Amino acid sequence: MKTHFKIGVIIVVSILLVSSAYALYFVGMANPAKEDQPHTENPVDTVSPVINSSSGDMTGDAGGTISVSASFNDNVGVTAAKLYYRPAGAYAWSSKSILGGTASISLPSDSNESWFYYLTVDDAAGNGPVGDPSADGSSYYTITVIDTSSSQPDGNDSNGEQGNNTSNYSRFVFVELGTKIVCSECPKISVILNDLYKSGNLPFYYVSMPLDNPKALERLTEYNILGYPTVYIDGGYTVLVGSKVPKSDFEKNITAAAARVTQKIDVRTIASWDNQTNLIKIDIVTKNQEQSAYNGRLRVYITEIVSTKWQGGTPQHFSFLDFLLNEDIQIPANGDISFSKTMDASGLDPEDLMIFSVIFNAEKTTRYSQPPDKNPFEAQYIDAVNATRVIQGGNLPPELGIQNPSVKYFHRFGKPIRKTLTGKTVVVGKTVIVASAHDDSKIEKVEFYINNKLMATITQEPYQWTWYKLSFGKKTIAVKAYDDSGKITTASIDVLAFML
Repeated sequence: MKTHFKIGVIIVVSILLVSSAYALYFVGMANPAKEDQPHTENPVDTVSPVINSSSGDMTGDAGGTISVSASFNDNVGVTAAKLYYRPAGAYAWSSKSILGGTASISLPSDSNESWFYYLTVDDAAGNGPVGDPSADGSSYYTITVIDTSSSQPDGNDSNGEQGNNTSNYSRFVFVELGTKIVCSECPKISVILNDLYKSGNLPFYYVSMPLDNPKALERLTEYNILGYPTVYIDGGYTVLVGSKVPKSDFEKNITAAAARVTQKIDVRTIASWDNQTNLIKIDIVTKNQEQSAYNGRLRVYITEIVSTKWQGGTPQHFSFLDFLLNEDIQIPANGDISFSKTMDASGLDPEDLMIFSVIFNAEKTTRYSQPPDKNPFEAQYIDAVNATRVIQGGNLPPELGIQNPSVKYFHRFGKPIRKTLTGKTVVVGKTVIVASAHDDSKIEKVEFYINNKLMATITQEPYQWTWYKLSFGKKTIAVKAYDDSGKITTASIDVLAFML
């Protein structure tokens, strides 16, 4: 048995060796050696792609879909092509691929607000992006929107009696964020809202209403607000409370509000700034497409796109300054009413201002600021909203926040240990002050102050400075960020310091 076994093993090994030899022979025949041929490296691609044509300025119907087309080429191949687009009243761009040569944009049915777009292409070697008419949105094409709803109702209009198709949003939602200047939890919701807004995936605008502003507090008192942060969607149609609300809940509730059946009301806002007189003229037109008179309330919110004076935490966006208008209105059946207001922009940056015109229905519904049944208020749902920047494409001031120390925390040698019982921010021992600064152009420098005394100037990231000198008692840490046009944003935080 042993002898037979050994013979079998030898036969199997022999077969394997012969098979391997034949395999190597045929592989060699199929791939002959190229050692005698010169070795050639792949050429380096240094040629930028080219956009040959695009749709340019266009005209589309409200509630319809407009198709943007473009042609482009590259000596090797275009690997990325994007269409960037936004309504005129927004400042954040949405984007989608146009690599196939065409891409579509759905236009809301209840708005004839113009839309803007531009294109970029790039190749695998990164010789782009090449843009048309710009690569960064500094210039763009305009889509002029024509309101045809009165003569040609749109089957996708969810404001209509039979409208139940929400694949194309028919209206924008308006969100009010109840917040505080010094709040350890509020920044979490501010970040969620701003990320959702900048993504362009949901049809909504939002304003930040800090209770520290008496005008904002008046509005929040109408909501009978209990705690911060609290978010009111479409005038209280939905209320979301606290900092633990996940992003998915915001997406779900904003989407649901966008699909609401509303009155066929429209509002338009146009703003212009006279740099000689520093006056801003705002014209507002409201239109009623219903067969009966419409009763509601018009609130016109003046906001800073980037808050330039902020205390700690995350930068605040669309920070409420005041109401330009806040009054009851009646719009005749199939009619319109207009308003013209002028405001003094002294002490403000017109490039940083965004104005929201919002129409609230006169009908009132009891809702709760502490769902399901606490802190009741009389909600007036929103039928129309429109937004406009005072200066389209204006240069924004820097976005600035203080990441460390964290507000309302006790810190040991710069590390946040726990929240304080008193709500004070306490630092013990050497502390690294960390600032977060961003700009739509370039940050030139960031300055660090203690009680208005300049302590350090940092010109590149990371923007931080170590505080270690002997110091006791209440101190104010302030950080100033300067962009390349000289615009300044300040963030500050009051602390109790025990620097040993």
